[in-house]
Amino acid sequence: MRALYSDEAEHGVLGAVIHASLQQDVGLVEDMLGQMTSADFYHADNAALFEAMVECRGRSMPIDPVTVGTVRRTLPSGDATIAYAAELANKVPSFANWKAYAKHVKEWGVIRRIIEIGGQAQGMVHEGAPTAEVIAAAQQAMADLRDLHSGGGSYKRMSDVLPAVLEGMQDVLDDKTPPKKSTGLADLDKLVDYLPPKSMIVIGGRPASGKTMLGLQILQHIATRGQGVGLAVSLEMPNEQLTLRSIASLGGVDLKRLREVKSLDQDEWRRVESAAGKIKQAELYLIDQPGMTMPEIRAEARSLMREKGLDVLLIDYLQIIGFDSRVPSRTEAVARNSTAIMNLSRELGIPIIALAQVNRGPSSRPNKKPQASDLKDSGQIEQDADMVILVHHDPESEAGQNGVTELIVDKNRHGSSGSCLVHRQGQYGRFANFAGTLPSDDEIEAGRNSYAQRYKGSNQ
Repeated sequence: MRALYSDEAEHGVLGAVIHASLQQDVGLVEDMLGQMTSADFYHADNAALFEAMVECRGRSMPIDPVTVGTVRRTLPSGDATIAYAAELANKVPSFANWKAYAKHVKEWGVIRRIIEIGGQAQGMVHEGAPTAEVIAAAQQAMADLRDLHSGGGSYKRMSDVLPAVLEGMQDVLDDKTPPKKSTGLADLDKLVDYLPPKSMIVIGGRPASGKTMLGLQILQHIATRGQGVGLAVSLEMPNEQLTLRSIASLGGVDLKRLREVKSLDQDEWRRVESAAGKIKQAELYLIDQPGMTMPEIRAEARSLMREKGLDVLLIDYLQIIGFDSRVPSRTEAVARNSTAIMNLSRELGIPIIALAQVNRGPSSRPNKKPQASDLKDSGQIEQDADMVILVHHDPESEAGQNGVTELIVDKNRHGSSGSCLVHRQGQYGRFANFAGTLPSDDEIEAGRNSYAQRYKGSNQ
């Protein structure tokens, strides 16, 4: 079978960029980098080297083997970046044929994506998906592909975009659109109108507020309900602990009891087996490598998308993503990683859920409620995010003691902001729909003790 890429073309583009930079032709370098993306490259080393070149440009640095080696010391293969870049510069004599190289690279990228789309459609057919759903998913994927392969400048006349918008509206009328991705919490779905594609969704909160619980619950809901393929990148929690949490959440088994296996009763074992069955059927993948960088996360996500597909990505959590120690400050490093997540969501065409810590600002407020501006380390996170959901759980309040948690949507590019209540079932590592009512001000003033009866949750 013929390889679906051209090493010579990929090397030609990268070598040409270095030669153009050495000739100090800034305009040509901008043109080269502007017409390509790292997603166009098949080999992870070539994609990573291209990203290093883009970062050099962003820092107003010349692009040569030394500078790209400074920005990124090693490539995904483990090879030294400086040596690989020097080899390509020697292999490619000039930048004269860069347009031909770039054309080949982009065309092979399109061919690979077309094959992926066909494979995904075939998989949906084998799984018994309705024909209308298969067609709609393929049409959407092809539309996204046309967007990625528009060629030339990125500007478009609005009238050229109009047909696709009208076609999308008609698909909604004809029930041809892919099913929306649900969070699994009814009131949150109503508030945010489900998870939009190509979006960066930040879930923020203080430590132990439940942000990891909420993020993992959304991911596993999508995967176990057949809504798509999910990937969780956990930078501090091992895969085994994530899986144990999922068993508790899906089976309704107390987490503490799961750590006392010998004392589980027959009903609890039945629940464990039920949860395990759901996990076995789910397209849910985990990575628990500490200190991963965004290029490494991107490479893993793209690899999974090529092999299995990918519909939603969870990163836990944003502020501990690895970065080059030569970055001037932690604030800048977090800002760069935030922007990289936003760009990756557009590149992959999926929602990316990024968990984030908030600072201590809320503790000094009378209502103790967090705001998007409280996101820790960098204001860039709030700026990049399409949606910011803040988890507010006050264990000192009577509502908090009875499990009531408020999910505050403080930013929503796709809709309105607001908040909703959910019931925290910490023993199961999950949230449930809130089915009770909060006490009135008069009841609070009267100091009644029966409020706990109002704080009830209903399971999905």
